[in-house]
Amino acid sequence: MAVSSPNQINHERVEELTRIELEALNARTAGSAAMYERARKSLSGGVASSYQLRDPWPIYLVSGEGASVTDVDGNRYWDFHNGFRLNGAGPRPPGDRRGAARACVAGHALRGCHRGHDHRRREPRRPFRARTLALVNSGSEATMDAIRIARGLTGRDTIVKIFGSYHGHHDGVMVSIGVPYDQIGDRENLASLPYGAGIPKAVSDLTIAVPFNDAGAMERRIERLIAEDRKPACVIMEAAMMNLGVVLPEPGYLEQVREITARHGIVLIFDEVKTGLAIAAGARPSASVSSPTWSRSQRRSAAACPRARSAATSR
Repeated sequence: MAVSSPNQINHERVEELTRIELEALNARTAGSAAMYERARKSLSGGVASSYQLRDPWPIYLVSGEGASVTDVDGNRYWDFHNGFRLNGAGPRPPGDRRGAARACVAGHALRGCHRGHDHRRREPRRPFRARTLALVNSGSEATMDAIRIARGLTGRDTIVKIFGSYHGHHDGVMVSIGVPYDQIGDRENLASLPYGAGIPKAVSDLTIAVPFNDAGAMERRIERLIAEDRKPACVIMEAAMMNLGVVLPEPGYLEQVREITARHGIVLIFDEVKTGLAIAAGARPSASVSSPTWSRSQRRSAAACPRARSAATSR
C-alpha cells in the first residue's frame, strides 16, 4: 500500500500569521493595556495568576455568558479554556446564580457546621462513586493533601509524576513542567527540574518524572527506584493530560498504570481538577475500567462565591 508523505509545516508562514493576528489583537485591546498599567502598580504582575499573563499585556474580561466572554474593550471571544475551570454550563450558569442568592440570604461564611455539609457530602459523591469526600479551597490544596496522605500511609517520600503535567503550585509538584529541552534528559531517566527559583533541590529530587502514554517506561523507572531504596509513595497524574493542550491516553494505558501501581503497592492518584467533570460525568476514570486509589476533582463556581471549592474523593 502506498504511503503518502507527511505534510510539511511552513514555520515562517505560521510565524507571519501569528504576528498579524497578535498585532490585530493588540490594536483592539487598548482598554486592557490601560488597565494593565494601573493594575501592575498594586497587584503583583498586574494579574491574579501567572497563567493570565500575556505579552505585551493580558486581556481583562468584564463578563461571560454561555461559551463566550467579553473584555473591557467590548471584544467578544469564544472561551476554549472553559475558564480554566470545570464549569461546563459556562461562566454564569443560572443555577449558580440561584444558589449564590440563597447562600447570601442564609449566610455563606458561617464557619461552623451547617445543613449544607450534609447536602454537599451526599450529592458530589454520586458521579464519582466515592464513599467519602473532603472539601478544600483549591486544586493545589487537593493534590498537596493527597500526596501528604500517600506519604503518611506508605511511610515513603518519593513521588512519581508525568513529565510536563501540572498539579498545583506547591513545591513537590512544581517539577519537570516547563523546562529547557536540552535539560530534559533521557526518556528512561528524565531530569527532576524545579519550575523556577525558590524550590530546594532536596525537594525536587524527591519528584521523579516519567513520560505520558508509556507504561513500560513508568514501570522500569519505578523498578530502578525500588532497587535504589527509593520506592515511591504514589504516582500522581492526569487521566488525560490537560496542561499542554489535550493529550488523551492510549487505549489500555490507564489500565496498565493501575496494574503497575497496585502490583508494587504504590498509591495511584488521578488529579482531575481539569478532567473531573469536563470529559465525562464522574471524571475520566468513569469512562474506562481504570480505578485510582484516590481521585482529586475540583468543582469551582465563581458565581457562587469568591472561594473555590474542591472535592477530593477517596476509594
